[in-house]
Amino acid sequence: MKIGVTGQNGFIGWHLSQTFKYIFPLEFKLIPFERNFFYHEDLLDKFTSDCNCIIHLAGVNRDSDESNIKKVNIELSKKLIESFDRIKFKGKLIFSSSYKEDTKTLYGISKKEARENFILASKRIGFMFTGLIIPNVYGPFCKPNYNSFIATFCYQISRDINPKIIHDNEVELIYVDNLVKQIINCIKSEPIIDYRVSNYKRIRVSLVLDLIRSFHNEYAKQNKIPKLDNTFKLELFNTYRSYLKINRYPIKHKNNIDQRGNFVETMKTLSGGQFSFSTTEPGIERGNHFHTRKIERFSVIKGNAEIKLRKIGTKTTDSFKLTGDSPSFIDMPLWYTHNLKNIGKDKLITLFWINELYDKKDPDTYLEIV
Repeated sequence: MKIGVTGQNGFIGWHLSQTFKYIFPLEFKLIPFERNFFYHEDLLDKFTSDCNCIIHLAGVNRDSDESNIKKVNIELSKKLIESFDRIKFKGKLIFSSSYKEDTKTLYGISKKEARENFILASKRIGFMFTGLIIPNVYGPFCKPNYNSFIATFCYQISRDINPKIIHDNEVELIYVDNLVKQIINCIKSEPIIDYRVSNYKRIRVSLVLDLIRSFHNEYAKQNKIPKLDNTFKLELFNTYRSYLKINRYPIKHKNNIDQRGNFVETMKTLSGGQFSFSTTEPGIERGNHFHTRKIERFSVIKGNAEIKLRKIGTKTTDSFKLTGDSPSFIDMPLWYTHNLKNIGKDKLITLFWINELYDKKDPDTYLEIV
């Protein structure tokens, strides 16, 4: 199926696009989209003509001039409808609206009006339409001070800035991977004009902040993996991890040396998981894959290694050299493809820890050359 995503470079759009490209490459073909297509009828018509299904995510959440929020969101929806009229679009449109539709905010008003415009257009032109009513979305790489208060909290706490709570309300939260799964289900299902996204978490803002602070204290300051005893904590922790600077690695283990030899504590975890080790011959490279949910640690305890990482969808590579002479580790960020190479003359020994037991049916491991 040929899929188009407006707003491919936004938070939800990025996760959705990468999922199509890397997780379901045989099932979906992602049609490229750029924001300037909205302002060139020929480019927009070519895009809409190429798609069986379009997920419309492009829009404005915040603006220094609040009137622009409604203006832009309505304008983009109208341009899409005009293109559908010109090409007689008969595919499916999935539109991301918000739980804030029922509020008096310009953002909520613009989302509701756009959804209503799409409903009317779908009946007139004959395309299928699903309107997603989405709560607050959070997850890795969300833009701080824009998309989500969680992104702002994670960014600030990871840099030892003390966040401030403006309103300690109970909020509805959905993790971006969960939302992506529901969008994919909508692609395959019958259209629903007001599809209320489910499986979200209701929690008070202050409790979210307390959790992120505890993660930072245990993980960044004590090198402990926190107790992640439910899905929400794991997803919130992985969100927090994405705001840590990559140049914090490698982190040295404490190496206790005396006349008997040395003793190194390689892992302190309150979350269980699976431990393993590998030996790697000189010049051999391992890995070249990425994970979307797993927490994974590489500890080099003997030999000399180079570990390379690259965020999916980018060309920038980060390289780190680790040696068993000074045992150290790197925790692999989500959506970063990574590899390990023996750059020494002797055998390399590496310890691995991952927060879940390996499951052949659901390995969360996707091949991609660094």
